[in-house]
This record gives sequence, structure tokens and C-alpha cells, in this order.
Amino acid sequence: MEYKIEKQEFKPLVEREEIYIRVVDSKITPSNVQVKAEVSKMLDKPQELVVIKRISQKFGKNESEVLLYVYKNEEALKKFEPKPKKSKQEKSGEGEEKSE
Repeated sequence: MEYKIEKQEFKPLVEREEIYIRVVDSKITPSNVQVKAEVSKMLDKPQELVVIKRISQKFGKNESEVLLYVYKNEEALKKFEPKPKKSKQEKSGEGEEKSE
């Protein structure tokens, strides 16, 4: 697979770069892990600061489009990225601990 940067734009207000990448010769849609690893190598940034927003592949084409954010530092990442939601199992587990 070949990764080509289509557009790269720095957003100073949110302390991140928004990057659009085209993945050429991809017979299947690349996984988040593959894209993160490749982009972090290309840009010399740690994988922890790379956030994949969207990977899309059109039917019948051998290329994918990727939108990702690369944050300046970990504080900006925590400040602007939404926190992951808790699963139902985690929520039910908390209720049991409080009742004791």
C-alpha cells in the first residue's frame, strides 16, 4: 500500500494538524492500527498523538481516503478529543460497588 498526503493543515486554536491521506493499491480497507503505524513513521510523531477520524473506501476502487488528526502534545489531545463512553458492563459494575 502507498500512502499519499492530499492535504495537510495546521489548526492553531485546537493545537493539531488535520491531514487527508489517500491510500492507493488497498484491496481491503486498512485498519486503524495499520494507518496509525504508517502515519507515525511518515511524520515522525508518536502513535499516541495520532487520532483516526474516518477511513472510507468506495465500492470497486482500490484506494481509501483517511482523515486523521495529529495533536501537538498529550494535553491538547486530552482537552479536545471526546472521552470514550463506558460500556454497559462497566456501568452495571459501578452500581454494584456503590450499594455495598
